[in-house]
Amino acid sequence: MRRTPMPRGKGFKRRLPPSRPSNVALGARTLAVAIRRGTYAVPPPAAPVPKVVPVESEKYRRLVALLPCKVCGIDGYSQAAHPNTDKGAGTKTDDRLCFPLCCDRPGVRGCHLQFDQHALMTKAARRLIEPAWGADTRRQIETMGLWPANLPRWAEPETGDLP
Repeated sequence: MRRTPMPRGKGFKRRLPPSRPSNVALGARTLAVAIRRGTYAVPPPAAPVPKVVPVESEKYRRLVALLPCKVCGIDGYSQAAHPNTDKGAGTKTDDRLCFPLCCDRPGVRGCHLQFDQHALMTKAARRLIEPAWGADTRRQIETMGLWPANLPRWAEPETGDLP
């Protein structure tokens, strides 16, 4: 039995475990072999998706807020509500798609909050009603002759309805 410490740098050598290539290295090596052999076809690049920049108009939103609520019909408490379809989290849709819904007031929970929290109707019903409300709101503002001069008109989609 040794009573003095072993000198530094001497003694048992530490054995390292056998090295294995990582999954990334294996994948890269496999891909390189497949490309060399011609068994791997490189897919064509995907077509870029055009980014749609929504139009923002505070003047139009204020005009929408002047109209009565689409759900309960109360006047004087409306806000411009954006549709919640075809958008990402934290983003708004085009302001020309807005429709009026009332806000919270003392003792009454507003339709705007209930609409955003899916308390008024199902998601399927919302997807059907939002475009109709937006079109009706645009029609009302145009009929009153209040459409902002610097705001481009909304191009209504073509419908396949018969005359």
